[in-house]
Amino acid sequence: MNIVLSLLSAFSAGTSDFLGGLASRRAPAVVVTMYSQAMGFVVAVAIAAAAGGEPTTADLWWGALGGLGGAAGLLSIYAGYASARVAIAAPVAGVGAAAIPVLFDVATGDDLTATAGVGVVLGLVAIALVSMGRSDAQGTVRQSLLYGLGGAFGLGFLLLCLGQASDDGGVWTVAPTRLTGCLVMLVVVLMRGAPRQFPRVVWQHVVGIGVLGTGANALFVAATRLGSISTAAVLVSMFPAVTVLWARAVFGEKLRPVQVVGLGVALLAVGLIAAG
Repeated sequence: MNIVLSLLSAFSAGTSDFLGGLASRRAPAVVVTMYSQAMGFVVAVAIAAAAGGEPTTADLWWGALGGLGGAAGLLSIYAGYASARVAIAAPVAGVGAAAIPVLFDVATGDDLTATAGVGVVLGLVAIALVSMGRSDAQGTVRQSLLYGLGGAFGLGFLLLCLGQASDDGGVWTVAPTRLTGCLVMLVVVLMRGAPRQFPRVVWQHVVGIGVLGTGANALFVAATRLGSISTAAVLVSMFPAVTVLWARAVFGEKLRPVQVVGLGVALLAVGLIAAG
């Protein structure tokens, strides 16, 4: 069940990311993220209330810290996409976000079987391969790496914090994650003076991003209670594969050979993790 929940989380996150890309074509990405985080907070409270649970103060603080990391990671990734090489920043962010919880899990004594360990390593490789898109000429390699590392540490820290939720806390940890993320984005929007209005059609995407993104976090929290954080983190971080497939289905975008290989490696990784 840990694997099933993690893959569902990856699907939700990848679909949310695809909708975020659509919305950002018509409105500033930071503003879209701010509103979707606010929507996500409402959804998180509703899910947590329905699921029940008695969160501790520590659960809520872990969620708030995770929200800060998630917001910082998103800002770094957006900046990298705008002024650096996406083909470098995206794989670094994706692999790094998965690697941080894996390293933490290993450091704290969570032993993986040899089969599952190979699956985790292949999963990291798959994330990098699937994330590779065509690079434009802007930005230096160093800048791209820095932006990618910023995204990796931020999103990796978010996954790590969500994985610390207590067994009795339900998914309440997700609510403060979204709230602090929204507040951070609001500060950024105000500092940049970005317009806070956008076409009505974008609101449909904002709702979808909020629901799916929050659902992905809730599924990840549930998955970590049924298995290791490292396994769940690697599987969830395969969400770029879902985004790529949506782009293929909706826009007819062609997959690069390296991405096709990445999808195959991802399937192999899931099979090994499941067998382990």
